[in-house]
Formats: sequence, C-alpha cells, structure tokens
Amino acid sequence: MKVIQFRWVQWIMGALLLVVVLVAAALCTPYPVELVRALREKPVPEVRIIEKRVEVPVEVRVEVPVPVSEGDTAAQIAPQPWEPQGLVPQVNLTLPPFPPVLPEKLSTGTFEQFTSLAKDLHLRSSVSFSSGTTASRDREKKQAYQIRIALDLLVPHAADARELLFANPDLPAVLQDYRKLLEGARVSHWFYALYRHKQNQARRAVAALSQPLNRHNFYDTDTILEITAPGSRRRVLWIQADMDVVSDGSDGDRLPTMPDSIRKSDYYQPMTSYRWRKRTAIPNPLLPSWEARLAKLLKDKSRNAAAIDDTRRVIWDIKRYSFLLAQYDPFIVVPLVLKEGRDDSFRPQPGDYAVVIVGKNVYPAIVGDFGPRYKTGEASLRLGKLVNPKADVYARPVSSLGASYLIFPHSKEPENGPIDYKRLNSRCRKLLDELGGLKQGSHFVEVDDLLAPKPSVPEQKLPTGETKQPADVQGKADNPVTEETDESRSPASENSKTPAEARPTVAPSSVPESRLPSTNPPDNP
Repeated sequence: MKVIQFRWVQWIMGALLLVVVLVAAALCTPYPVELVRALREKPVPEVRIIEKRVEVPVEVRVEVPVPVSEGDTAAQIAPQPWEPQGLVPQVNLTLPPFPPVLPEKLSTGTFEQFTSLAKDLHLRSSVSFSSGTTASRDREKKQAYQIRIALDLLVPHAADARELLFANPDLPAVLQDYRKLLEGARVSHWFYALYRHKQNQARRAVAALSQPLNRHNFYDTDTILEITAPGSRRRVLWIQADMDVVSDGSDGDRLPTMPDSIRKSDYYQPMTSYRWRKRTAIPNPLLPSWEARLAKLLKDKSRNAAAIDDTRRVIWDIKRYSFLLAQYDPFIVVPLVLKEGRDDSFRPQPGDYAVVIVGKNVYPAIVGDFGPRYKTGEASLRLGKLVNPKADVYARPVSSLGASYLIFPHSKEPENGPIDYKRLNSRCRKLLDELGGLKQGSHFVEVDDLLAPKPSVPEQKLPTGETKQPADVQGKADNPVTEETDESRSPASENSKTPAEARPTVAPSSVPESRLPSTNPPDNP
C-alpha cells in the first residue's frame, strides 16, 4: 500500500515538472503571443518575404509583426527581437508568423523593379496579377499569359543656329559669316528620315527581344541643315554629330601588303563606296583571304547561297577596283538615308569635298563611304587621329555632338582616283571662302599623303672616283638595327619596303567613271 502511494507521488511530481518545463519553454520562445492567437484561430496578416543579398558574415534578426488590438499595451505591441546564437552566412529574411498559416485567397496587384541592362540602358519591369476564371479556360486565352515591353524614348528636334552652340560654342569664332549662313538654314528632311529609321530599328529590336540602339547611337545627330551661302550661292549640307572611327578599305596599287590582323579578320571590309579602276597589275592584298573564304563556303554542306553570292561580288570588285584606305586617307561616312528622296540639290556623293570642324580646328576630307541608315558621325582612322591622337577603333575621337560636318554637294572631281592631297587642301580652302572664309584664330589643318613615294637622292661622285651615298642611306647602312626599328615604328613601314616599281605614279585614266563597267558581278563570275 505504501509502495503504491509512493508511485502516485512520483507521477504527480513528474507531471508538475513537465508543466514547469513546458511553461518555461513557452516563455523562452519568440512566439508566445502568436501561438495563443493561432490556437484561437484568429486571422493573421499576410507578410511578404523579401530577399536581399548581403555580404557574410551577417547578423540575422527576425522581427515578428504582431497584430494590434485594443487591449494590448505598448510593451506587448513592440516586436521582440530574436538574439542570434552566432554569425551565420544566410540571407536577411522577415519570417512569417509561427505557426505558418496557409493563404485563404490569391493576391493580385502589380510589382515593379528597375534593372540595369547596360551602362546607358535601364530596364523597368513589372509583373501584374489580376483575377481570371478557371485555369482550364484561362490557358486558352493569349492575353492570360503575355509579356508587354515598353521602351520609352525622347525624340529630339533639330538644333538651330543658337542650339548648335551647345554642341560647339566655338563655331562663331571659326566661320566668318556664321550668323548669316544659319539665318536661311532649313532643317533637312533627311533629319526626320534618319530618326524615322532609328524609331523603326528600335521597334524591330523590341519586337525581337533584342537589344535596341544604345543611348549614344540613338542621340548621335544634333541636326542636319541645308544651307545656301548668301553671296556665292554655294550649297552646303551641315551635319552636327559625334565621331566614331571606321577602318575599312584596300588598295593594292598604293599598299600591296597588309598585316595579318587585317588579312585574317572576318570583320574588315575591303571596299569603300568611293572607288576607281585599278591602275597596276598588283593584286589586292586581301584577295587571297577572300578566295579562301569562298572555297570554304563552297565546301560547306549548308551552302549559304546569300553568303556565297556576297563573297563572289567582293572578289569581283577587289580584282578590278581600288578603294580608300581608312588608315591613310581622311574621309567621312554618311548614312544611306541621304540616298533617299527625290531632291538631289543637297545630296552628297562619294568623292564630294567636305570639312570637319571640331573646336577651332578645321580638317579637310572627302565623302568616302555610306553607312547604316540610322547612324551618323563616322570618320576614317586617319581623320580620327588628326582630331584626337588617342583615337582608334575602340576609342572615339569625339564622344559629344561637337563635330560639324560641312559637305559640299556636287563638288567631286570629274574622275575618281586616289586623293590628290595638294588639291584637297586648296579646294577645301576655296570652298570655305565661298561660305565667307575662316576667322582669325581658327586653324586649318593641312593634310599630307603618307603613302607618297619619297623622292630619290642622286648619288654624288667624289674626286677619287668613289661613289658617295646620301647621308640618310649611309647612316642606315652603317646601323641596320636602327633601320629595322625605324621601319617598325613608321605607319607605312610595310609600304616602305615595297620596291619603287610596285608603287608607280600613274596618270588618271581618260575613261570617265560613269562609263566604267558596273560594280555588280556578272551572272557567272
């Protein structure tokens, strides 16, 4: 009997101890109030989970939102922080109340966020949830699950005489009759056509979920003006834009060899829009690489007909024509949009003279090539380095819209051929004089021919009968190492090694360019 009573006492003490442990455990947890409310089946507010990446180690704190009722005191309303046991490498979370409560309905609404796709391109995305019908019916509706893309762009207007000074404030200090020239200026329809092509290109890119024009290329043109000089009636097409660099062109007559980086490149273009008939039998240095490309295309089983036709056309052209060299010739590139329309009075043609004004410097050039319809502001590598010695194919000479391209339509020479640099300098000066001339303080940059053959120095005979070599030849013969180093530093080093007969000076052909065969290849090239 005593044994049985003792066991009952043990059971009672054990139950009391268990109750004490449960009460102590409940008081030590962060969810005593939530536990009681959840057991009473009171609704709990919905809490969104927000994830944020942080560097580790990180201190994790959990704040529990507590519903406020009329009987709660300030101490009961204040969230109780949970003291972490240590620093743990995990994300910072705001946890839902405990125990988890299943949602009673689906939430709707719109959630937005900004993401940077590139340096100058920001994506504003949104996901919208709205109430529908059943899944079996909604899955048949196209509008039930769709992506809507919105690209917001500001379309600029053409700058006038006053607004041009924002791009280049030195223009009145360069042109003598700047005010008079701009008084009768008319915004060209090509400006609106250019930005229409930019809009179409952006629409196509967004529709195909591809990257559209970046900010730099979309806003690359400040204005296109058609100007007639008051006195001389000289017409000029004024394009205010930035300046990128192109490095195209080839000419076996003037530059028979080119580096492997160009000959083996898949992106280097051997042709320019300005061309002329070859004047020597020296083949184009890029001909072997293009013939090898054609042979590879013909062996390909896929047989890309368009690529084969384009390659054959290039081979046919470079066998018969010579082109400008971007590394040696100063020329500009105009957009193909300038070929559109019927008005031909201001339309530039390949070979027309032009000047480029950057700051107070004026550079002579010609129109050498056509570029994309939606892009302006391109110049050859030679011209780009004259403007900015640090320029190359990866660095723009002028990133702002501070380059003024003044094109003189219908000013080209009667016959196409290599640039006559003496004629280029004098002709551009005369065309500027027809606009009123340059002001004192501006600088016209004379351009020379880097590929012109150097004049030979005759040998001098000594009284003893020996032949005395010129000083420059004698010095190179005495120091061959110095000779190799000088040629490696010269931009025309490869051409300087070419024999004199490989680079003859040939008079222009008497056949007009208009009568030359078409540049299109025959049916069976």
